[in-house]
Amino acid sequence: MAEQQKATEQQGGMFKDPKKIPFLQHFNELRKRLTQYVIVLFLLSFLFYWQPIHELIMRIIFRDVFPHIPDAQFAIMGIFDAMTFRFTVGVYAALVITIPLLMYHIFAFFAPAMKDRERKWVFPVIGAASGLFVTGVLFAYFLILPTAVQWLVNQHTAFTYEVPRAQEWLSGVILLLLAFGISFELPLVVFALIALGIVTYPAIRESWRVVYVGLFVLAAIVTPDRGPVTMLALAIALLLLYEGGLFIARLVLAKRIDEQYVDAYNEMLIYDNAPTNDREKLARRERMRKHAEAAQKRIDAREEAASASNDTEDAGESDQGSTDSAVEAHTNTASVTATTVDTASADTGKGESH
Repeated sequence: MAEQQKATEQQGGMFKDPKKIPFLQHFNELRKRLTQYVIVLFLLSFLFYWQPIHELIMRIIFRDVFPHIPDAQFAIMGIFDAMTFRFTVGVYAALVITIPLLMYHIFAFFAPAMKDRERKWVFPVIGAASGLFVTGVLFAYFLILPTAVQWLVNQHTAFTYEVPRAQEWLSGVILLLLAFGISFELPLVVFALIALGIVTYPAIRESWRVVYVGLFVLAAIVTPDRGPVTMLALAIALLLLYEGGLFIARLVLAKRIDEQYVDAYNEMLIYDNAPTNDREKLARRERMRKHAEAAQKRIDAREEAASASNDTEDAGESDQGSTDSAVEAHTNTASVTATTVDTASADTGKGESH
């Protein structure tokens, strides 16, 4: 046990018992992890400042923008802005790349406060969060960005022309990628809220109208280019991701969710059983009744299956015990018979000698 604890504490200090850590040491741990992340961020930023890498990043980021920019050149307003712009490109690129590392340090900092059964989810959650973020960035880069840029360019008329300012285009593109990358974490957030018991599945399922409106409002707020194409695409993506999170929770936490439906219906019978003519409320009661009945049937089926499995195991153990007893009795009988034969043989030998 001592060796296991020592090995565990050597894993980056993730799983130390928080009760044994002084209060100020928690801040030192946070400062240490933030310092490590910032060092990596700035090292990559300086690396990306190097001109060959900078030009490669520019071609990647503005692949769909340069065709709409004269001579593929942005406008820089001051002599010092060129240096600032190059460094900003490096920082933004490093930020996108190091988001998974930041997630790791966040989860690693809170890991000591988790229970043992919760800690086993740390690395799967980090992997899922990183994968969802990368998927969101790639989705925005390949599908949303070209359409959004084309729509914005088409808004010009014969009376307007654009001065393509470098900082403005950089901020717009990077924020678009980050907005989709972070938004794609929604399934993980929904699953975590249900798994940790912060909200129940029936409550969040019944509040779908409010959630849908909230997601559309969120899409309008975080859309960096303020274009309807990007806003609508992000809103639809959020709705699908939200439903995906609920679907995953329904599969993984099926037993808990069935119990939540039964409990929610019982609470409704106690606290919300007043007669009413409100059609919406009556429809909600009917939905909850059907969900609770179906959930109760699934719970009963699981209990029957578990009981049948236990009975089968007990019967197997009983049969094994009977077999062992029979073998043991047969062995004892054979032993007694052998002893009797040996005694008779000995007596016969003595008679012959006489």
